[in-house]
Amino acid sequence: MNYIDPQLVKSGLVSQRLLFFLTFATLSLLINATPARSEFADCSLIVKPDGASAGYGRCPVDKRCNASDVANDCIPEFGPKLKNGRFSPSIRQWGSSRIGSLNKPVAVAENPNARGQLFVLNSADDSISIFYCPGVKASYEPEHRRDLASCHFMHRPTDIAFGGSPTLGDVPEFKGQKVHNLSKTGTFATTGGSCNDYTASAFMGEYFTQRTCSDFMGPSLWANNLKTFAIQNNNFFPDNLKEKPYGSHIDMVHQEPFSMGITWEGREAGFWSWDAGPDSKYGSIVYTNITRTHGYGGHEHSYAYLYRYENTTMYKKTGRNLVPGHMARFDRYLFVANPAGGVINVLDTDSGTVAGDVKHRDEWREKYAAYSKISGARFTELSVAGLELKSPSGLVISDSKLFVSDSDTGKIHAIRLDTSGNHTYIGSIQTPASQIAGLEVDQKTQRIWFVDAVWHTLNVVEPLCQSRDDCESESPWGQECAPDTDENGKTVWQAHLDSSGNHENWQGCARYYYYVCPGGNSHQNSKLPVCHEQGGTWRDALVSWVDGKSTCRCMSSESSRIVASVWLPLGALSVLALHYPHR
Repeated sequence: MNYIDPQLVKSGLVSQRLLFFLTFATLSLLINATPARSEFADCSLIVKPDGASAGYGRCPVDKRCNASDVANDCIPEFGPKLKNGRFSPSIRQWGSSRIGSLNKPVAVAENPNARGQLFVLNSADDSISIFYCPGVKASYEPEHRRDLASCHFMHRPTDIAFGGSPTLGDVPEFKGQKVHNLSKTGTFATTGGSCNDYTASAFMGEYFTQRTCSDFMGPSLWANNLKTFAIQNNNFFPDNLKEKPYGSHIDMVHQEPFSMGITWEGREAGFWSWDAGPDSKYGSIVYTNITRTHGYGGHEHSYAYLYRYENTTMYKKTGRNLVPGHMARFDRYLFVANPAGGVINVLDTDSGTVAGDVKHRDEWREKYAAYSKISGARFTELSVAGLELKSPSGLVISDSKLFVSDSDTGKIHAIRLDTSGNHTYIGSIQTPASQIAGLEVDQKTQRIWFVDAVWHTLNVVEPLCQSRDDCESESPWGQECAPDTDENGKTVWQAHLDSSGNHENWQGCARYYYYVCPGGNSHQNSKLPVCHEQGGTWRDALVSWVDGKSTCRCMSSESSRIVASVWLPLGALSVLALHYPHR
């Protein structure tokens, strides 16, 4: 196995297992060392006569397994077995902290509307890195997107799942916002692994007061529209959270703090998730169907139906980082990675009956359309001969095969699924990941992509080819994976950054600026109209943290000269931060 890591090994952070692999790995950014095998071809090493594809080759799906290999359990995602009976594909890295700004990535998912667009979820800074056409030499620059309100709506994210549209559509709450056709774009949902103890630690560093947990947290829903994600309502300061939309989310439920995984039901805006919050004593697995969204930045959540399954209680696992437990749906079976239990749990979604409310309605955090419990559902542990798990985390299904990543061992296991429940173990590959997490299999090249939360990388499994002559180097994506552009040919994300000034200083938590540095026309309760008095706007407002205090500075738009400075003790910030639980 060969692993490419462009980052220098940090002292004290390298495990013995990782050191073993790094010893035999190259320091090249893109090209693996030649593997010690001669019977098959590693296409990633093939250089065409014109040199145009150096390091970018890959094996087509139909060239990975021949008839005899298939009989020997060759599968397209791993490729053929070697003479020693083991799978040994190559591993190549396509994203890092430098390429895509990955920051403790925990999940990866391919956009179903644009094959070749990979969304990577970053748990450390509440963001998504979007890779366009990865694996192509002249590919587009990845985008690092963070909504201005991600410190609540995508706080410490653990998983992402693309889905459909709500049956009743999109109904914006705020005046001036148009209805968006979600049936055309679809949606995606993310889970937050926190209890709503958001902080602005990304820019406050060690100088912050942790917000007290309110457990007002759960999955968030977003439009699958890159013209609006982290762009809609991100170009103005939210100086009144009751009268102005807050960020680009389109819905959220708040009954599931410490959510660890999520997957789409396969229809409408229905999603399965599980959490380790206070209500998980009634059962961790929840099916949520959002039938109407509140528009971008709203807060009306009464059109959500929640069903919590009794006797499915699971617990979160922490270590160097939070270990997510992802989910996958196959036929009527819901597979759930349970890293703390060291098993994969299986829920028969056709079993169980509705048995009233989960708890008294006065105890619900919001007035949902339903918050019901499901009793009597069949909930078991996956038992497959030959499968050894320590801390399963990532799950993905491809052609009736379940792939499982193990965060403790760095392995990816393959299991052949059967609708009768008679599942069989195919085999495993060893990756050098220090904490492997989410998996994805892209639909066009049928390759496995995975993320490493410790080394901040996005990687792809490159199966071997039967022959060097079978290798390909052309882009498999076409133009489907290209980013959206405006009328001037500029990407919509870059155009947004250019027009929104320095709003990235908010670091995903404009709420703190709302309380401390309101910038332009500040809200009525503020006595800090910092830039307004100097003829500036919110775009000129900056916050820095020195000796436990925040300084709110107004930067001249024509120069970088400080024209005003106001100090607010951090203790006052912590009091103000508790004033509004969510809007």
